[in-house]
Formats: sequence, structure tokens, C-alpha cells
Amino acid sequence: MNIHDTHAHLLFPQLASRLDEVLENARRAGVRRITVPALGPEPTELHRALELAARIPGITVIAGIHPHQAAQADAAFFDLVAANREKLAAWGEIGLDFHYDFSPRGVQVEVFAQQLDAAWQSNLPVVLHIREAHEEALELLQSHPVREGSVVHCFTGDAAVVRRWLDRGFFISFSGIVTFPRAAEVRQAARQVPRPRLLVETDAPYLAPQRHRGRTCEPAFVRETLFELAALRQEDPEALAAALWENAQTFLAGSDACLPEVIPHDPHGHP
Repeated sequence: MNIHDTHAHLLFPQLASRLDEVLENARRAGVRRITVPALGPEPTELHRALELAARIPGITVIAGIHPHQAAQADAAFFDLVAANREKLAAWGEIGLDFHYDFSPRGVQVEVFAQQLDAAWQSNLPVVLHIREAHEEALELLQSHPVREGSVVHCFTGDAAVVRRWLDRGFFISFSGIVTFPRAAEVRQAARQVPRPRLLVETDAPYLAPQRHRGRTCEPAFVRETLFELAALRQEDPEALAAALWENAQTFLAGSDACLPEVIPHDPHGHP
């Protein structure tokens, strides 16, 4: 079984401090590729992510300004992402988060629209973070097109909302939330997504699957989310894994690299 964790924050301290162990655990669980978001507007995380991808086969990178940081958006980061577009799988995660409102909603909308346009101009798909703002995001997309291969990551809506995203041509990615017994709407939505449009992720270090609640989530746990998806959809796990692996080719930018059996160390000692 080969699995692609399509969203894991490997550079966050909870994982970066023990990265070799995290990657070995992932490899043993069948995880062969991991997509790492680099969040702006500070450029440091993007530089670190690109260095990590250059050092370790099977790591791919996306980059963008999260809605939480929209109020600190910097045009220089847009230019940096565009300049590195050949090394990136997508522009993200970007979007709207009206649950926490860490940035004013109007600013979130403005920065989201700017990044949608920048991604289109750079010929990159987008990876969206949308929380309690699906209506607003879908409306914005009517005037800001996105490239094929774009994704709603860590989907938290219901079956009606997921159909609207599918109608827009998006892939839908599910995290450990789909294993939560109380997440009935998300679980129902997961049953509705056609297999060719389905992805799986951890969003590590957050949202550990139910059996690991209270622990730091890591890419190895994506296997449990995949098995839960298979059970919900009454599908064979091996067949579903193979399909999701092919779906995630969108993120590979032509590479067939996988995590190596021996993780190469950074000569500078940084994750």
C-alpha cells in the first residue's frame, strides 16, 4: 500500500524537532510521499521547505499566506512564491477562516483574491483552507478562476457543500476529522465524493485520528484515516489506497520519487 499524505506541516516544531523519527514512522506505515505547506508571509519557512524537498525524495512543497496571517500579507512573498513556481506543487494553503477571525474578514477576502489571481498567473493550482466561509469562498471563485488540480484541504463541510465544490472541479481532501464519531456531516460528505476526486491527509501536527486523540498527529497516522474512509464508503482499503495514490499525482510535478529507506541528514543540522 502506497499512501500520499497530501498535507502535513513537517516544519512545525512538534514534528521538525524529531523529523527523522517522523519520516521513518511514515515510511513504515506505507506513506511514500508527503506534501508540505510553507506558510508566509515570512520567507523562512518556504526556504526551509524547499531545502527539505531538495534533500529528501518524496517531499513536495506548496506555499501561500494562510488566512490567519492575511493581515500581515506582503507582496514580496507573492513574488517569492511566483519565482519558485517550478519547485512548487500548488499555491496554498490560502482561503478564508471565519471561525477564528485572526485576520479581519475583509482583509482575508482581499488577500485570498490576490493569491487566487497570482496562482492563476503562475499556472499553479491552489490548496484551500475554508472554515465557516464556504459560501463566501465559492462566490469569490466566480470571478477568480483556478487551475485544474486545485484542492479543498481538510474538508469540514456537509454533503451539500461538498457537491458545490465538486461542481467547481475541486479535489476534496479529508483529514483525521473523518474518524471522529461526532463529525457526522463530514463523514457523510466523505461518502459522496467520487473516488477520482478524493484525497487523504493528516494536517499534522493537528487533528490526530480518533484512536490517537491527544497525541501529536504525524504522517504515519494518515493510514488510519484512509482505512476509515474505506469503511465509510464500503470500499476495499487496498483499492482505495491505489486510487488515492493516483489522484495525488497532481502534487508531484512530474516526479516519481518516494521517501527513501534511509533518511539523509541535513549537513547543517536543520530540519
